[in-house]
Amino acid sequence: MYENDYLVTPEQMRTLEQLTDQAGISYAQMMENAGKALAEILLEEYPDKDNFLFLAGTGNNGGDCLVAAFYLKQAGKQVEIAMPLGEPKTEISQNAYQRVLKSQIPVLMEDQVYTIENESNFKTAEIIIDGLFGIGFHGELPKKIGNILDRLFFEKIPIVACDIPSGGDGLTGQVSTGTCLADLTVTFGAEKIGMSQYPLREYCGKIRVADIEIPKSAFHRINFAKCLTMKYVRNTLPKRKPADYKNKFGHALVIAGSSRMRGACVLASMACMRSGVGLLTCASAEQALSALSVRMPECMCLPLETDSDGFFLNSKGNQDLLKSAMQNKSAILIGCGMGVTEQTRELLKFLLAESESNKCPVILDADGLNAIASCIEYIPEGRTILTPHSGEAAKLLGISTEEVQKDRIASAKKLAEITGAIVILKGAGTIITDGEQMFVCNAGNPGMARAGSGDVLAGIVTALVAQSMQSFFDINIRSNPEPAGMIDHEIAKYYEKQIYHRNLINAAYAGVKLHAVAGDRTAEKMPMPYMLPQDMIDSLQDIL
Repeated sequence: MYENDYLVTPEQMRTLEQLTDQAGISYAQMMENAGKALAEILLEEYPDKDNFLFLAGTGNNGGDCLVAAFYLKQAGKQVEIAMPLGEPKTEISQNAYQRVLKSQIPVLMEDQVYTIENESNFKTAEIIIDGLFGIGFHGELPKKIGNILDRLFFEKIPIVACDIPSGGDGLTGQVSTGTCLADLTVTFGAEKIGMSQYPLREYCGKIRVADIEIPKSAFHRINFAKCLTMKYVRNTLPKRKPADYKNKFGHALVIAGSSRMRGACVLASMACMRSGVGLLTCASAEQALSALSVRMPECMCLPLETDSDGFFLNSKGNQDLLKSAMQNKSAILIGCGMGVTEQTRELLKFLLAESESNKCPVILDADGLNAIASCIEYIPEGRTILTPHSGEAAKLLGISTEEVQKDRIASAKKLAEITGAIVILKGAGTIITDGEQMFVCNAGNPGMARAGSGDVLAGIVTALVAQSMQSFFDINIRSNPEPAGMIDHEIAKYYEKQIYHRNLINAAYAGVKLHAVAGDRTAEKMPMPYMLPQDMIDSLQDIL
């Protein structure tokens, strides 16, 4: 058994199996490997259980169960098999079925499964293994299958899903009515990407990844999504040397808050400073800056002109102040608590256009996203990070929130493609993508579902962008705008672009993971209902 950080689509899994077959490990051998691994995990997870009931489908997923049943019988366990959909339809699963029959394992076929007389088969089982439908399933379960799975739920018998809970969509994470609610899912080769998204993630229970001998070379040939790992985060964070000084770690500009939403700029700014940025300037309403100065005197303040409701004006004075403030910054965060008015919309357009002068990265969050939703062509391509939740993503895409939630993976990818930005689609199973690379965060908890959590995330990401971009700007843009030397000018520019992009996506990756882990650390200290976003800022110190 092994664990990896790959997240594969059903189509990618089929490609991996094809490549494995071409490498000399046949489909029959892969089924043997999967079934044997499933049996071993069952024995490991449930060492005191003796009675196992397999629900086997007609495809290769059912065949995996048949192989596992054979090995459990060999281990001296009591095993029964129910096949409510009929006999196996693939050659290799039919071969597994014939071996089961020769082993004299009891098999219930189709109508036998549904009869009142056979309800005892479910009640006497100590563990039930669901292998009815595999990773290619989508749509709705047949009613009779949903009824069986519902009955198992009420029997309160532990359920183990084979590869994926029946009724779950391995691509989108959606579930059918009657989907199997598993205590454990044993998935083969790699976790399926739909299993990282809700609601399916909740139906998987604990997830174990079983090795079926897919060669490493096969994984290297496919562009997979990956789970965020702290190991990678630690490798990407800036290393501090004894002679370093504050300017080495970037100067971030936070344009956020209003007199009505003062806490947004406070939380974003505090999270930014706690995440290691060298210098921070916050531009906001006077009342918000007063609150910030009390909490964090380390931040420089830039008061902006506001309307009678306390929201920023698109005035000449504000434009001049912000234009000057944007010079020599290594990251700019815009939006948290800014409000959405005609004035803030126009000011945002000005800021995005002005940021072009020094190619500074821009992080758009909250009201920054709402304000730009009607004119996304203003979003700077190639140097922007967007941090929407599903509702904000829906506005940017011009669709409903429900449509985004039905396929968060596709929605995040599409938003990245049409804006040229790196997208952090927040929520359970947060997704980070630039349209090609994709990462999913499997950390975090419901205690983080509070107003202000997004402000904290935005501040963390801004700090990491500022730090990672500082040396890039010093070398490649400000001090050396025309790369010289032996390397061709166009090639040098190409590599500059690649490094710039890598820095941004690394910062997005690390920021999301640190935010989620800080939330988990906070949940270890206090009950989730009592958690506040500011507690997560304090928990950052516990991570590294």
